[in-house]
Amino acid sequence: MSGADTLTRPSTLAQIGDAEPQAGGRWELRIRMEFESIDDVEVRAMVDFVQLGNQFAGQTEATYYFEDREGPAFDADFEGDMTDTDVRLDMTFLEGELAGTPYNCKGSAETKGKRYTGRWHMPCLDPVECACEGDDGDFTLTRIG
Repeated sequence: MSGADTLTRPSTLAQIGDAEPQAGGRWELRIRMEFESIDDVEVRAMVDFVQLGNQFAGQTEATYYFEDREGPAFDADFEGDMTDTDVRLDMTFLEGELAGTPYNCKGSAETKGKRYTGRWHMPCLDPVECACEGDDGDFTLTRIG
């Protein structure tokens, strides 16, 4: 290679490589759980996302609610990708009994880029003893403001 020969990145790769995370807005996540033995439970979190292209991430407390009674709150990580029509979100508790267990949420937009609804799934907590399919239910993700 001579001194005049240089490698250049294609413009699309240059744009991705030069991209910087941006504020992705404040979002409210609600994960609904239904149990036969106790009142319905809802996990709620208000999280400020950092966004890079369609990908986003954030960290905040997620709080359990039993009917209207506030329960325990645990730190959780949030990450995923979002378009105007679809969202994929993984919420993982960082502490408590469910630490490290992901809630995998997939949904579609009710309101373009503002409100998503869909289903969540959590794998079986004890596949050796239980071997169930895990748990699932409905979720909503709504942009606030």
